[in-house]
Amino acid sequence: MKKGIIITAVTVVIVAVIGINVYRAQSVGGKAVDVQVTTVKEKKLRNTVMVPGTLKLADEQYVYFDAEKGEVERFHVTEGSRVQQGTSLVTYESDTLDLEQEQNKLEKKSSQLQIDSVSKQISNLNKKQKELEKEMSKQEAKDQIETERTQLNLDLETAKIDLERNKLEAKSIAKKERNLDVTSDISGTVLEVDKEAVNNTSEVQKPLIHIGNTDEYLATGVLSEYDALKIKTGQAVKITSDVLPDKEWSGSVKQIDYLPQQQASAEAGNDAANQYPVEVKVDDQDITMIKPGFKLLLEIETSSKKASSLPIKAVVNEDGEKFVYVVKDKKAVRQEVKVGETTNKFIEIKSGVSSKDKVIANPSKDLTDGAEVTVQ
Repeated sequence: MKKGIIITAVTVVIVAVIGINVYRAQSVGGKAVDVQVTTVKEKKLRNTVMVPGTLKLADEQYVYFDAEKGEVERFHVTEGSRVQQGTSLVTYESDTLDLEQEQNKLEKKSSQLQIDSVSKQISNLNKKQKELEKEMSKQEAKDQIETERTQLNLDLETAKIDLERNKLEAKSIAKKERNLDVTSDISGTVLEVDKEAVNNTSEVQKPLIHIGNTDEYLATGVLSEYDALKIKTGQAVKITSDVLPDKEWSGSVKQIDYLPQQQASAEAGNDAANQYPVEVKVDDQDITMIKPGFKLLLEIETSSKKASSLPIKAVVNEDGEKFVYVVKDKKAVRQEVKVGETTNKFIEIKSGVSSKDKVIANPSKDLTDGAEVTVQ
């Protein structure tokens, strides 16, 4: 009984397979398949990496209130001002520093008076020795004077050391005084002046002054570990923005950080994938039509070469074999090909077909070798 059931089942499967093949044969034989064709063409094959990015100024400086310097005496710039490197931005006044200066002047004066006094005493020793010789022997007078001379010389050297220390302190105070005048580290435009930031009591400190170079822009993003191995400085970058979908800008990779971006939290764990910051120099000046902070898409070109190519959909990959269908005598003829580089749209053809062959551009799954076709 069981044997009869098995035989019946196998028979049904065989009949079904034969039926499908007959149907296909009838379909192919009865009606030609409409196809579009293409040919092998020389194409520039570009491999790219897509990276989300953000537009920023290439050079920026933030000046924050520094309570250790004292109180802000004066702001030297206003919003929109153009500044050069070294331009005074803000000046502090410090009562503590003024007191240090006065104290230092008094100490220098005291040290100089001590030097003058001791020097005068040393110059009077010979006269004093002659006076002592009237009261004691010359040797006794000389010994006493030498002892006094030694002590006075020691006092003189000590006073000179004190004076040198006073001079060093004066240099330190002068440096502190110069630091009361905060200058610009870059050339650019004053983007913001916030005098109220002096009185800010929140934990987030606000800048007094924000300067930026509005002539140069960068696009910044982060790379995965995999992509970081393919990106090199100098590679071409196409920059786009969803805000202006019909506009694109050109740039080049300026820098890839050697170390990964710091994780925002230690809770990320050791299994979290590292990301490497990348900077792209924007070459087109009209990037100024959008503003710093705008989101961008960075298409970084990792490789580029010219090669004989076909649209990627024209090549069929079946069980590890690559082949195309070529139209010959109004029939689809299967032709194995050897391929190379692959991009999103095209694939390199190393051998198998030539530029003279009419290759079916997008063969359907039902297309078979020998099927009749009509080229549209």
